[in-house]
Amino acid sequence: MSVAEVSRDRVEERLVALEDEYSGFPINQTTLAVPSDAYERAGGRCERGIVDAYVQLYNDSEDVLLVERDGEWVVPHGEPATDERVVPGTEAAIRRSTGVDCSLTDLTRVTILGVRDEDDPDRPPVYRLIAVFVAETDDSGATVTAPVSGGSRTAGTNGDAATDGDAAEATDDAVGTNGDAAGDDADDSTPEGVRWHPTLPESAVPSH
Repeated sequence: MSVAEVSRDRVEERLVALEDEYSGFPINQTTLAVPSDAYERAGGRCERGIVDAYVQLYNDSEDVLLVERDGEWVVPHGEPATDERVVPGTEAAIRRSTGVDCSLTDLTRVTILGVRDEDDPDRPPVYRLIAVFVAETDDSGATVTAPVSGGSRTAGTNGDAATDGDAAEATDDAVGTNGDAAGDDADDSTPEGVRWHPTLPESAVPSH
């Protein structure tokens, strides 16, 4: 099977599994045309995982966890491995990248993303699944450690530039140009670049 066929089948499998665990979430579909090198990266990522998961993680005080990526404050992103189920794999990925244990409680939306080669339109799309979850922390003592400051994303701001940034962030994740906010060896404390915030900025969640 080609990489495109494998990605399509894996997306379908993950979507069925999510429908078994959650109900009533919207499913969107979109395509993205990228240069050939980005298309190749997207195909290569299928070997590691097919899901880009974004998590709105709240503590007992209803503060939301944000991570700093390229000077922007956004919700944590995780990529479950190919051999992991989506929910436990996402929870483990968030723990590794932020140092915070969590449980996914809801799935707000899913997008099937078809990545196309803009330099060769005849190549079949490589598919990924973008999922936006809601989660709660397993640490009852988690509190706001510092206010979010810096970067161009601020609470209550939802202009066109922020929306473009949201799409760009999800695009970078889909083709493999974004890194995690924290290293793979995060300890139990809250790492640098990870903050609890009293509200969720609208621009902190990818728009698709």
